[in-house]
Amino acid sequence: MDSIAFLIADTESIEDGNYLRLGNELLQRGFGVAVCLIDSISMHDSNIRVKGFTLNRAMNDGDSIPALESFDLSIFSHLWLLSLGFRRTFLDKMQLLYSISDRVHIINSLDTITHLNSKYFLATRPGQFKYPATYASTDPEELYQIMQQGGMWIAKPPAGSLGREVFLISHEDANARVILETLCGPDKDQFTLLQAYIQGVEKGEKRVLLAGGKPIGQYRRIAKNDHRNNLHQGASSEMCELTAQETRYCIALGAFLKDFGAEFVGLDLVYPWIIEFNVINPGGLVTIEELGGQDLTAMIIDEIGFTHS
Repeated sequence: MDSIAFLIADTESIEDGNYLRLGNELLQRGFGVAVCLIDSISMHDSNIRVKGFTLNRAMNDGDSIPALESFDLSIFSHLWLLSLGFRRTFLDKMQLLYSISDRVHIINSLDTITHLNSKYFLATRPGQFKYPATYASTDPEELYQIMQQGGMWIAKPPAGSLGREVFLISHEDANARVILETLCGPDKDQFTLLQAYIQGVEKGEKRVLLAGGKPIGQYRRIAKNDHRNNLHQGASSEMCELTAQETRYCIALGAFLKDFGAEFVGLDLVYPWIIEFNVINPGGLVTIEELGGQDLTAMIIDEIGFTHS
C-alpha cells in the first residue's frame, strides 16, 4: 500500500491546517498516513527514524496527539515536509533526509526546500524573476551604508516565517543601525536581508496557491497594524481574483516551480513583484474556505498527481 509521512512541528493537539486536511484526504483515498515530528528525526545504525503516529481515522481540530511510535522513514513511499523545526539543526535534518531521497519521494524536493525557502535564489536571478533589490550580509555596518542611498527598506532574516523579525526602516530612522546589529547578532554570525520596499504593497499582496505547477486559488492579504501583510501579525484577508496578466505570470512561474521540484507552493505576489515563495507549509487552504471559497484539498492532491502504484 502506498503511504505518506507528514513531518510537522510538535504541537499540543491536532491543529486544522495542511497536514490535517491533506492527511484526511489521502487516508480516504486508501493511502497509509503517518504524522511525524520533524525534530525527532535521528539515525539508528543505517536507518533514518522519526517519532509519530499512524492515522487510523480522520483527524479533527483539537484532537489529542496519540501515543507516538518510532518509524523507519524508508518504509514510506512519500514524505511531505511541513515544518523546518529548530533552525539550528536544519542542515543535519536536510542531510539525513537526503540520505533516503533516492528511495522516498519527498514533497517538495530537498532542493526546493533548501533554495526556494530562502530569498537568495530569487534575488540572484533578476532576468528570471521580478524581485526587489536585495542585499545580504552578516555585517550590519555594510548593510547600514547601503541604506544611505535613501528610500525605505525591509530588514529581515533570509528564511524567517510568520512575519517575525521583519522591520521597515530608512536611513533617517534612529533605530536603523541597532536593528541591523540585532538581526546580525552580537557575534555577526547571522545573515540579514536588506530589501528595497515596494511601493503599493501596503494595499495588499495576493497569496496564490500553486499545485502541480497550476494556480488553484488565491486571496488578498492587507496589512492592518503595520507594514506586514501576514495574518499572524494582524493583517486582514479577502477573496480576490487574478487578472489575466497575473494568471499568465503565475502559470509561467508554476511551470518553473514544477520543474524545480516544487509541487505545492504559496506565492506572495504584488504584480509583477514576487515577494516570496513559501514551499514549507503554505498558508491559505483554511483561509480560502473560511472566506467563502471552496475546500481545495482534493484539487491539491489531484494536481500533484498522487496515484497508487
